[in-house]
Amino acid sequence: MTDTPDPTLDRLGAVAGLVAVILLLALFTVLPSLPSPQHGIDEIASSARTNHDGLLGGAYVGALFTAALLVFGACLSARLRRAEGSAGGWWLVSLVGTAGVAAGIVGNALTITFVRAVGHGVDGDVLWLGYGTDHWLGVLIAVPLAVLLLGAGLGARRTRILPRWLVWLALGGAAALTVGGASVVENEVDGGMLGSVLVLGYVALIVWIVGASVTLWRRSGVRVDAPAVATGTLAS
Repeated sequence: MTDTPDPTLDRLGAVAGLVAVILLLALFTVLPSLPSPQHGIDEIASSARTNHDGLLGGAYVGALFTAALLVFGACLSARLRRAEGSAGGWWLVSLVGTAGVAAGIVGNALTITFVRAVGHGVDGDVLWLGYGTDHWLGVLIAVPLAVLLLGAGLGARRTRILPRWLVWLALGGAAALTVGGASVVENEVDGGMLGSVLVLGYVALIVWIVGASVTLWRRSGVRVDAPAVATGTLAS
């Protein structure tokens, strides 16, 4: 099978990937978040009241980030599918990982529920039932992200649709995200040592998405013949 050029699809994926990175950085650096649990539920509720609009806006930006990442992953998986041909299957691994990322929207909805509950006067220890679920979903979402990187990395290794350094970055990022996801069993504030591994995994993910998006745009419409890449050698 031949990778029939589809520059519009490739460029859509490239734009979606860059938009996802911008939104993720905004979530990390600009928009407010709820305080960590050692501050106590009363202080957390006070923060939710004070930053009501910012937290709700952040939840919506989080949903937009998830949507952009879904489009990016789907377009990249489509590119892999065309390049691999009928004998390939890494595109499906990548696509399954991409689909799993959709669970992130649940975390955004739970943040909205918590902020609305505080706004309606709910207080006390009962708020612990709604607090932090979005955070733990954000940690566990590392697992489907790792599946996405694994499928994309090994698929790109076979088809050479991405340069060598992005292949290794994807595989390294997949390993870091998988190990870092286990930070749920560590300190609930910073995740301990595994939390640091998770941060490295997300840094690798951000760099990889930018690199893959730029490559998708620059190589949009370029043919890749699947039989010629069946050797399994890495692209240079």
